[in-house]
Amino acid sequence: MSGKLSEKDFIASIESRPDIRLFFVFGQDESAAASIASALVAKLGSDSEAIEIDSAKLRGDPALLADEAASQSLFGGARHIRLHFAREEGVDAIANLLLAEQAGNPVIATAGDLKKTSKLRNLIEGSPRALSYICYPPSEAEAIDQAVAAAGAVGLRIDRTLAAQIVRYTGQDRRLVAMELEKLSLYYDSAHDRIVTVEPQALSALAAETAEEDINALVNQVLNGDTKALGRTIIEARAIGIEAIRIIRALQRRVAMLAGMRAKVEEGANAGAVVRANRAIFWKEQEAFSRQVQRWTAQRLAGLNGHLLEVEAKLMATGADLTETLLEEELVRIARAAARSR
Repeated sequence: MSGKLSEKDFIASIESRPDIRLFFVFGQDESAAASIASALVAKLGSDSEAIEIDSAKLRGDPALLADEAASQSLFGGARHIRLHFAREEGVDAIANLLLAEQAGNPVIATAGDLKKTSKLRNLIEGSPRALSYICYPPSEAEAIDQAVAAAGAVGLRIDRTLAAQIVRYTGQDRRLVAMELEKLSLYYDSAHDRIVTVEPQALSALAAETAEEDINALVNQVLNGDTKALGRTIIEARAIGIEAIRIIRALQRRVAMLAGMRAKVEEGANAGAVVRANRAIFWKEQEAFSRQVQRWTAQRLAGLNGHLLEVEAKLMATGADLTETLLEEELVRIARAAARSR
């Protein structure tokens, strides 16, 4: 079932709506989807046992999800199921869950952006036993509001100028914003009943601005086909220890944003106007986005998105000593493809 619930009401529904079997969070802003899913889990309490299921398993076993949702814990306590869809799959498993006679354990599922024609999305939104929430990329002002509210929850009083600084260098990724605020909270020993005002000096000392700027530089150089500058930036990123998975996910977020804008361009809109109209793009990034929207067609972006999902899976399965090599090979390959399209 698709509704117009606020984020707060959607999260509260896991306590107030026992008739709902599936809580589904998806959209272009995958960091928001992950954050909301974590908030849903938190509502269930620390005693609720988590059952993690990979969506790939559902392809070969469409009965698995319904079986787990109806099963009881060995110790008689509460359980919930966490499920992430890496791609459009598991439709039969979701149908079995929603049609089953009983399902006592709530399923909390997340996914990336799904078109309105998606079978998975239509199945979930059409069921009275499921509740969905779509996460759109926030405007910069909305992201700043979220950061100020999140800071207050951990006992930090932060002005909008400093909140904007955090939002910009984390690329409006809610998970990274939360990590930065957690560091500040630990630094100040703050709590919801022990409010502390954040000073610019503390933010400068603790923030990950350099790393995030390097990630943005990498993303732009890869998608612009700037192979000469890319080599140096890769070396710098490796030197300061930026995780490979963070770079791939930053690329995934960028590709998702570009895909939505490119669709408008292919319908006849002006690329620069489309970029300027997107409130989630910081003004300093508009030129890079404009070049990328013009360089990458919708078809090529769809192919790149699928490839990045495969690369992410490889990185997760590869030993730590090989992830850097694998990542760097893929970044250079994508950059060369972008350069050929100039």
